[in-house]
Amino acid sequence: MKAMILAAGLGTRLRPLTNDLPKALVPFKGVPLVERIIRNLAYAGIDHIIVNVHHHAERVIDFIRHLDVPGTSLYISDEREMLMDTGGALLKAREFFTGEEDFLVHNVDVITNLDISALILAHRGGDSMATIAVKKRPTSRSLLFDNEGYLSGWRQNETGEVRIVRKKAGALEDYGNSCVQVISREFFSHYPDTRVLNLTEMYLDLAVKYLIQPFIHNEDYWYDLGRYENYLKADKEVF
Repeated sequence: MKAMILAAGLGTRLRPLTNDLPKALVPFKGVPLVERIIRNLAYAGIDHIIVNVHHHAERVIDFIRHLDVPGTSLYISDEREMLMDTGGALLKAREFFTGEEDFLVHNVDVITNLDISALILAHRGGDSMATIAVKKRPTSRSLLFDNEGYLSGWRQNETGEVRIVRKKAGALEDYGNSCVQVISREFFSHYPDTRVLNLTEMYLDLAVKYLIQPFIHNEDYWYDLGRYENYLKADKEVF
């Protein structure tokens, strides 16, 4: 199986740690974030991983080239000319996924102990365009799933704005997006051109006609290390 690590962000919310380092190379418990995720994915059996780069791209490229993870091949998607956002990054790297039935996507600034293998099995056991890891947690933006377990909308919790995209079955349940997901290759057929797009917006567009299901992992820890205050919190709580 193949995977993509989204690592091209500027890391502005993680300053001062990213004053001189790309976010991907910020160490957590002594190990650069991108390396931690690569090794976790390799442990789950993923043998081809592509990492997109932009901020301090040369440093990330050099690190990836010298990183030895037995049984796993590493690749680079270069976004130095233009940041493609989370969805556009996948479109730019689409050729990497040729021949794959599905693939995994993981944000570089997410630290969690969710079971990657179980997430993959859950996706393959269903009939969804994508399976998104989600967790009950405080968040500024929630994904809304209906009683049948399918993505039906989105809510901005700070403003109260709600967007419903499909006829829902019963009440809606809100979850925070854990930014780890498995996506079927059919996803690319709906976006033939490569352009800057947000992945959540793409999910909401697809959910009008296609099934997007949750993988609920409420018992696992999860931290967004893209924010400095979250980094400090995780550093105290994760062992």
